[in-house]
Amino acid sequence: MSTTVDAISRDGNPDAVVVMTPDGLVSHWNAGAHEMFGYTAEEALGRSYVQLVVPQEQQAGEQALLRSLSLAVTTREALRQRRDGALVYADITYRAIGDPDGNVEHILSCEKDVSDLRVLRLSKLMDARFGQLLESMPDGIVMAGPTGRILVANSQAERLFGFERGELRGKLIEVLLPERYHAGHVGHRSGYFDKPRTRSMGAGLELFGRRKDGTEFPVEISLSPLQTEEGTLVMSAIRDISERLKAERKFRGLLESAPDAIVIVNQAGHIVLVNSQSEKLFGYPREALLGKPVEMLIPARFHDTHPGHRKGFFSGPQPRSMGAGLELYGVRSDGTEFPVEISLSPLDTEEGVLVSSAIRDISERHRLELVLREKNVELEAAAMAKDRFLASMSHELRTPLNAILGFTGVLQMRLPGPLTEDQEKQLQTISSSATHLLSLINDLLDLAKIESGKVELSAVEVLYQDVIAEVASTLSPLAERKGVNFHTHLPEAPLTGFTDRRAVSQIIINLINNAIKFTDAGGRVSVTLSRRLEHDIGFTDISVEDTGCGIREEDQVSLFQAFSQVNADAGQYREGTGLGLHLSQKLAVLLNGTIAFKSEYGRGSTFTLSLLEKK
Repeated sequence: MSTTVDAISRDGNPDAVVVMTPDGLVSHWNAGAHEMFGYTAEEALGRSYVQLVVPQEQQAGEQALLRSLSLAVTTREALRQRRDGALVYADITYRAIGDPDGNVEHILSCEKDVSDLRVLRLSKLMDARFGQLLESMPDGIVMAGPTGRILVANSQAERLFGFERGELRGKLIEVLLPERYHAGHVGHRSGYFDKPRTRSMGAGLELFGRRKDGTEFPVEISLSPLQTEEGTLVMSAIRDISERLKAERKFRGLLESAPDAIVIVNQAGHIVLVNSQSEKLFGYPREALLGKPVEMLIPARFHDTHPGHRKGFFSGPQPRSMGAGLELYGVRSDGTEFPVEISLSPLDTEEGVLVSSAIRDISERHRLELVLREKNVELEAAAMAKDRFLASMSHELRTPLNAILGFTGVLQMRLPGPLTEDQEKQLQTISSSATHLLSLINDLLDLAKIESGKVELSAVEVLYQDVIAEVASTLSPLAERKGVNFHTHLPEAPLTGFTDRRAVSQIIINLINNAIKFTDAGGRVSVTLSRRLEHDIGFTDISVEDTGCGIREEDQVSLFQAFSQVNADAGQYREGTGLGLHLSQKLAVLLNGTIAFKSEYGRGSTFTLSLLEKK
């Protein structure tokens, strides 16, 4: 080695001094080079200088430069790569040393790490150029160069990581990462600069940031290359996703607690999330479902048409049931099919709109529906048999009863001849018993017609004063025979309604008949007709008030039930079928009305038929 080379490359020089052969092999490597690049002299000697310290994408150009060196000094600034993959900016001086014949004998490279100066210069330049823009962004923004040193960090990033204003400038980007990631990140960083492109960092991985105080937090990072005249820089947008992860955990907890199978699908039709109920319902482990087409869960005969239905949902997403009016089926991992009910709901996420499908196995419901259909057939047959029986009973029972009542009446009129006192009593017993039995038959027939929906109402204009007067004239003799004072209170102005006259009359007869029956001699029964307005809606009220025995509070709940009879005193029997109020209430409903009552035991009752006035 020449005296000039020996003098320049002595180990006392603090800078990196490398001597190469003309073909670029290292022949001298001083302590400064060890410090700067991380290779010992033993590791470097005899190896290609370019392959040791020049970044791969720049190696071809560097080789050409070395080959073109003349016996002169060349100075430049360039990137160099350390043994650990980290990049540094170096101020490089190349000098070719020739032999006496003028041929290149050695190449001398003196290199000084100027990363700090370069970062300071770039930082000021980038801050002046992009500072205001970065401050306007909601996320933490960190801009770094190829050496991994931070050039610019906006205030959002500084607050996010707990640093003071300007404190991050010049620091290695790894200061923002947990220590366990430092070694690996240097290589990832250098790899990004080899092929810079806009992308998310660590796709599919859980990323964490580290604050100045050492606490860690989950982050989402987007990387974007920035081309400048100073070279390629990288801009990192960093977002704390702690709250989002909490919400996701809560969402997943809700999914797991849902009683139905939940399958969430993206617009491409791939399954992105399922709950454990889905695993049980379809017989697949979770990992076998995620990322797969949702068509794997439906029978093959629907595979061709289902993508079109899916696209239709995403074109106008809104909560709805799937396949309304159609029979839907799922298919298990073993190929068996089962009927399902599916509800669809759109989910707005940062990844776009997803669809959540709540899936319920309705096999048991189908089985019960089949049983119900079979029972309905049996009930229809029973109803037809009942109708035939009632028609027969109407004729076969009414005819002889009417004959008995007719002949009894003839005998009571003494047309065949005189009667003894005992005969009079016996005929009266026959007449009252036959009348009671005929009333029971009529009530049963009316009830059967109402419950079968075969009652035909004929709505006509009715003057309510006439209906009440007609019923009063019929029942007044009954009140007189019992010694009950019977009165009607009717307004002078005519009250009319469009309704079924016969049904209204039957209800009034039942109410007045009950009032007379449960009122002792000397008591009072009164009928009042009135009109009222409630929220601008007109009602006609017909109230029947008595001063009879009243109804116990415990008996009031069953008052309108079929065959329910309320006796005033224990051991006292009052004639009746127990169907009057039940039939009256059902008729009132058919007339678009109601029957209400108030009663005080021992003081009497008031029953009110309220009919809605039709416009």
